[in-house]
Amino acid sequence: MKSYARLVCWVVALLIIPGQYLVQADKDPEQLLLPTGTMTLMAPPDAEREPQLSPVVFPHSLHFAYSCKDCHHEWDGKSEVQSCAAAGCHENLWAAPPGTTPVGEKRIKSLAGAYHQTCRDCHRNELKAQKAAGMKRFYTGPIDCEGCHPEPHAEPVHDIEMLPVPTGILTISPPDEVEATQAAVEFPHGAHFDYSCQLCHHDWYGEGEVEGCMTEGCHDQLEPDPSTRDINDPANVYYYLAAYHNACLPCHRDLQQERSAFIKAGITDAEELPAAGPVACIECHN
Repeated sequence: MKSYARLVCWVVALLIIPGQYLVQADKDPEQLLLPTGTMTLMAPPDAEREPQLSPVVFPHSLHFAYSCKDCHHEWDGKSEVQSCAAAGCHENLWAAPPGTTPVGEKRIKSLAGAYHQTCRDCHRNELKAQKAAGMKRFYTGPIDCEGCHPEPHAEPVHDIEMLPVPTGILTISPPDEVEATQAAVEFPHGAHFDYSCQLCHHDWYGEGEVEGCMTEGCHDQLEPDPSTRDINDPANVYYYLAAYHNACLPCHRDLQQERSAFIKAGITDAEELPAAGPVACIECHN
């Protein structure tokens, strides 16, 4: 497994997101090339002993319903995404024998241990939650060994396409046909990588380009419904202004409440408090 360093590049020109009106990565034109599709997870070539089970065919795109940081837990949302087996991470395929880690040195989980804890345990938790919810059919990843490591060994699959994802600040402005009454919104896209892509891009399923919110057929209604201007009314579900406000504000309000609860509990250290987005008009349109 190689570092994802090659997947990050700098662009000099402005980045225009397909299908989006006037949305540009004009403050910080860095982009990440996100591998979409299916890849095969294999043991490092210099592993101390040969693995006995087959490599894992991993559908990366199926996991975009989760935060990148659920798996890439040390990623800062800005720099290149390192391989799990990168130096200083889970670089050893197998766990060190008990008692061999020097005193005072952090014992790093092996690559095999990290994969099993991250993947298998998540699949188990999904199954448990679905059973608790009374579901009759279950939708989760494999849990038993052969579900990931089939016999005979599956052929390695590397069906990957790179999707440019802006990591900087995007300027969100209304469509050309609409006269703006508020300032444009400077949206820190990279600051939202703690959340799944599909939380906002709810009709994107991990393949192909991400369409802009105001793409034709999505939230392309330029004016509210004649019957009501209430952005929470179902009649305005396709109104672009309602879409943005209803995607951002409820989440920000929940975070504000969570932050307030921490402060009331006596936790005031900025590093321990959860981040919270703006909720007042002037805070976004400044």
